[in-house]
Formats: sequence, structure tokens, C-alpha cells
Amino acid sequence: MMTKIVHVQSVLPYEDTIALKAKTGESSIKEAISKAIYHFLECQNSDGDKGKNT
Repeated sequence: MMTKIVHVQSVLPYEDTIALKAKTGESSIKEAISKAIYHFLECQNSDGDKGKNT
């Protein structure tokens, strides 16, 4: 199976990117955003079921 790659661009406040780098432990903004996205996609509550304890 071939993986499709998509280039994504977004505008974020600089302070948010610095906080994201600190929270993820990554040294680059690119890696911090990537790590955060993958974490979000794997998170049990990412399907919108906020408040449920799973």
C-alpha cells in the first residue's frame, strides 16, 4: 500500500509554537506539530466524546 503525503500549512501564534515545543519535548516546530497531530489522532477522546472516562 502506498502512503499519500500531503503538505499542510497553517498560521499559529509564535507563543503557541514555543509552548508546543516545550510540551512535546521536540527541538523544532515542525516535529512538535507533527508529534501533536499524531498524538491527537491516536488519543481515545479525539472522536469528540469529551467528558467520557475511557
